[in-house]
Amino acid sequence: MSDIAHIVDFLRTVQPFNSLDVALLEKVSEQLEVAYYPQNKTILASESSPGLAIIRKGAVRLVDEEHKFLDKRYERELFGHKIYFHLEFKHYIAEAEEDSLIWHLNDEDFKKLCKQQADFDAYFNSYFHNRLSVPSQAQYLSESKISVVADLIKRKPVCIDISVSIFETAKMMSQQDISSVLVTEKELLVGIVTDKDLRHRVLAKAVDPAASIGGVMTRNPQCLIASDDVNAALLHMMRENYHHLPVVEDQRPIGLITAGDILREQSEHPLRLVRDIHKRDTLDELVILSKRLPLLFERTVNLGRNSKQVGLMITSITDAFTCRLLVLAEQRFGPPPMKYAWLAFGSQAREEQTARTDQDNALIFERKLEGDAEAEYFSRLAEFVCDGLDKLGYVYCPGEIMALNVKWRLSLRQWKRQFARWIDEPDPMSVMHCSIFFDMRRIYGDTRLVEDLQTEVVAKAKENKIFRHFMATNALNQRPPLGFFRRFVQEDDGSHSEGLNLKHRGIVPVTDLIRIRALEAGISEANTFRRIELVAELGIMNKNDALNLRDALNLINQVRLTHQSRQMEAGDAPTNFVPIEALSSLKRRNLKAAFMLIKKAQQAMASRYQ
Repeated sequence: MSDIAHIVDFLRTVQPFNSLDVALLEKVSEQLEVAYYPQNKTILASESSPGLAIIRKGAVRLVDEEHKFLDKRYERELFGHKIYFHLEFKHYIAEAEEDSLIWHLNDEDFKKLCKQQADFDAYFNSYFHNRLSVPSQAQYLSESKISVVADLIKRKPVCIDISVSIFETAKMMSQQDISSVLVTEKELLVGIVTDKDLRHRVLAKAVDPAASIGGVMTRNPQCLIASDDVNAALLHMMRENYHHLPVVEDQRPIGLITAGDILREQSEHPLRLVRDIHKRDTLDELVILSKRLPLLFERTVNLGRNSKQVGLMITSITDAFTCRLLVLAEQRFGPPPMKYAWLAFGSQAREEQTARTDQDNALIFERKLEGDAEAEYFSRLAEFVCDGLDKLGYVYCPGEIMALNVKWRLSLRQWKRQFARWIDEPDPMSVMHCSIFFDMRRIYGDTRLVEDLQTEVVAKAKENKIFRHFMATNALNQRPPLGFFRRFVQEDDGSHSEGLNLKHRGIVPVTDLIRIRALEAGISEANTFRRIELVAELGIMNKNDALNLRDALNLINQVRLTHQSRQMEAGDAPTNFVPIEALSSLKRRNLKAAFMLIKKAQQAMASRYQ
């Protein structure tokens, strides 16, 4: 193998060179100059625009002008370029920590390469929030073949004008052997008609076939944009159990995506599991299906889905199990004596579940329970569902925040009174409850009950700064795992091994902080990523600060998900503790930067509520 081929093979393992094609890598290889530096030898000073340096062998320490330590770089890592050290840009001097072999790309060639390759340039020249997101994404995107919705369209959609008769519509559907047709008006999508619509809205009600199809169509159907990621189609279908969705471009229909299109794209997919869940009639059958979840989780993570997508997918499966159990409970115990809703709290409410999760849920009724019969009905229903979830792998909540506990089976009025006590007379216990209960989402039942409760309690919290002060004080108890000199602080995970507690020291501080900022704005949204977007849009947080925090959360979550996936592949139970030695030097630096950013956000929170 030639020297150039050896260099190309090495560069393909170095970020961001791994984003370049082979021809360009060969050209870069010819431009590199090789230099050897003995231990303690000064290599370069960043202030002089030295170009880019790649460590082929050895280790390099970076120090400031006063020779204070800033960072350390190892084989396959880079220096010479502009670097942010813990949120602050500094010029630095690079010295050989040990005997080192360095490849140099001069400044002119380096800048030319950045100018030619946008992704390569973004790695070096983006602001800090991009420096967090670019490296973490680059590792996965090369392995992932994520399609946009338009890629799944195999044929033009069959469309009819809104003025066409029901008879002509049915005739066309029969001739073309299709089960649905899109309805347009002036070429814009206005509705959809399915075989089911013709049976229930025409035949069953003896509607005149000569009437316009517009009278029986489903108006303003849910639809997708052609440029949406294919996961958007998946999540729409998983949440609503849709079998097909129109695809539009500038409101004009260009296709129709069916569940089969996605299932043919990937043999094992969350949507397949969700569809199977809704077809099962016993708990034992659901338990068998739940055995597929670990492998599906591993596959989803390994395909390169970001942490937001993984959370949405995994939570959608939990929602499907919960809904199916509730349907089975109603079949077993009979129709409910009143309107009610099943609530989820915590990570399920936020749609941020991972491989390791317990259940947090409750019941809300339209009125106070009357008599033993009503109380017994909902007690049996809650027991059936919570016990079922436990058998499916969603273990009982250690704090007993479950519908299984009669304390959390309340009427709408009782829930409002409970929240009023927590908000108007805050104490440590009530604040702890609120940190869970303000992440609230309806899973099943009457939507109005949940919306009514959310509207009132969020408005009360928005107006009560004293209560939010208590919440802020509680939130600041969880600090990122950084000690003196910004060293990582590891914790015992209970099995006599240590690691970074990424959930309680990384993710919880962000979710707690963003929850409070969302309450300041009266935002009812539960998902942390969407909360971040909303507080930035509304000016509650500086946009750059909000995006930085979003990227920090995504990075920490991505490291946790990858670690859990590897644990499961090895046959071990997933945990939230990641040993430092399991992390590359690049991941350690990015995590440290993310934790520093969270500390900075917590300091701003402390100042705001002092």
